[in-house]
Parts: sequence; C-alpha cells; structure tokens
Amino acid sequence: MTQPLSRFHHALTAFVLLCAAFIAQADDSIAHIQQLRQDLRHEKFTLRLLAVATLSNISLNGLKVSELSGLAWDQDEKLLYALSDNGYILDLQPVFSGHTLQDIRLHSGHRLLDENGKPLKYRQADSEGLAIEHGNNGQHGDTRFIVSFERIPRLIRYKPDGTFESAVTLPPGLEDVARYRGDNKELEAVTIHPAFGILTGPELPLRDTESGTLNIYSLHSDHWAFPAHDQTNGALVDMTALNDGRIIALERAYGGLLSGIQTTLHRIIFNGKQMQADQIHTFTPEEGLFDDNFEGITHLDENYFMMVSDDNNHPLKRTLLVYFEIIEDK
Repeated sequence: MTQPLSRFHHALTAFVLLCAAFIAQADDSIAHIQQLRQDLRHEKFTLRLLAVATLSNISLNGLKVSELSGLAWDQDEKLLYALSDNGYILDLQPVFSGHTLQDIRLHSGHRLLDENGKPLKYRQADSEGLAIEHGNNGQHGDTRFIVSFERIPRLIRYKPDGTFESAVTLPPGLEDVARYRGDNKELEAVTIHPAFGILTGPELPLRDTESGTLNIYSLHSDHWAFPAHDQTNGALVDMTALNDGRIIALERAYGGLLSGIQTTLHRIIFNGKQMQADQIHTFTPEEGLFDDNFEGITHLDENYFMMVSDDNNHPLKRTLLVYFEIIEDK
C-alpha cells in the first residue's frame, strides 16, 4: 500500500511550512497540497481519497490557523468555514478544477461574540461544532452559523461576521452539565437535517446512556444511538447531513500515546425513530495514512466531502484538510 504521508514527506512538508511567513494577508495561499487517487474499500462502500492539504500554521488579524474542530461548506458563497475551538471562524476559499483541489486560500476570519458584542473568552469560547443555515439556497448574504460548545453546553446562532444572533433552545436535559461524562465531553457535533432540523450530539454518551455508543439528539427530544467502532474509546466528534437525509458521522478513538488515533466514518440513515448505521472506513495508524486528530467534517456536493484535523496548537502536529469521495456500492 502506498503511504502518501510518509515520515519523510511529513518532515519535508513541516519544514516548507515553517519557512513560510507567519502572518498571512487576505486571500493568501496557506496549503501544501498532495494529490491522491487511492481507493479504500470496506464492505459496501469505497472511500476515494482525492487530496490532502497541509495548512500553514499562520495568522490573519490575530486569528491562527490552528485547533480547527468544525467545518461547514457554503455553496452560495463558495467558502469553506473552519471553526477553531478558541472561539473564532476562518473563511477559507478552496480552489477547484473540476474535482481536483488545487489550493486553499485564507480569505478572512472573525471572532465569535457574545450577546453584548464582546469576544468569547475562557470557558465560553470552547466552540466545537459548526453547521450552516441558508448555505445552498441560491441567495447571497443570508448565511447563518449554528455553533455547538463544550464546557458550557449550548447552541448559538451567529452571523458570518461572528455577531451573536440568538441562542438555540436545547431539548430538556442537554443543558444539564451534570449529565455529561466530563467537563470537556459535551456538545461536540452539530448539523442540520432536512427533516429533523438541528441535530447535535455529545462527545461521549450521557451518564444515563449506554456506554460504547454514539448519540444524536434533535431539538424535539428525539434520540438515536448506534454502536461506536471502538466500544471503549470511541467519541462522536462531528457529523454532516446530506440533502437526502443521510448523515456522515465522524468518530475518533484515542487509546493513549502508544496506540495512536483511529478515525471512523459512519453512514447513517434515519427511518423515523429508527436508524441504520454502517461503517464506511476506519483509518488506523497501522494503515500508514493518518494518525491525526480529525474533528470536523462537511459535505461539499454530490458525494464529495472534506474533513479537518485539530493540531492542538502543538508544533509537531498538523492541520490537515482531507478531500474525499464516498461511493456506495449498488
């Protein structure tokens, strides 16, 4: 099996990016892109890796390309929004030629503000999940974000410039910090489903919910659960909904320094109160492709997606954007 992100390539890429300027200008290129065409087959799915973009760890107006935990694609504006878990959103411009990713440019960035217009700080600023409203309705200028938070579990609606618009009322129980399995294990994932509306999920099951499961909640108190790939360490870190109602969920499993990180993609189909969950693929360190902390995923169009890794603001870790296609066998 080819290893597109070998140790040598990783070191070379890191050196090149370190030599780049640390302060970006608007619309600067910030990516070193490696083109791939590698098919990973698992039962009824083929995961086709198309490109990997290693992002420069630089800043625009004091906002660093680092600790990215959420993604959302705006089809109308042709912008890829990346949420940092430090309370700000970066506006990225992917450059495509057909379905070939050629570049990533840093367009702008905005801090998330509270209802008084002040930037979020400390526990309030632990933003984790990002979903988009009105991003594919053929109109410009009406985009809104839904952001999910840990530490203080909540959902907030924002304008694209980071201005607070409204709080989203959580279903009963999800606002209760005591029900979560940790101070940093709260509302990690959020998306918008065409039938059920806003869906969210905690990183780990609530204390009164079965261990080893990944859990999704609607604002109308619907609750679905499905088995994690890793029953001990699996955590829901993001999800993205397609127009037909399918959901792709992202599971991360970290069992410790020696075991590395596993990333599993799940395909979910809802049928009323029931759901069908199928595993698409699991990236393992032994596979030789990725050993990175992927925390965000978004649907672009057709069967094309991107997911992003959180570098934890660590100089030896990477921020990767992986561009891929999911093909379901007929």
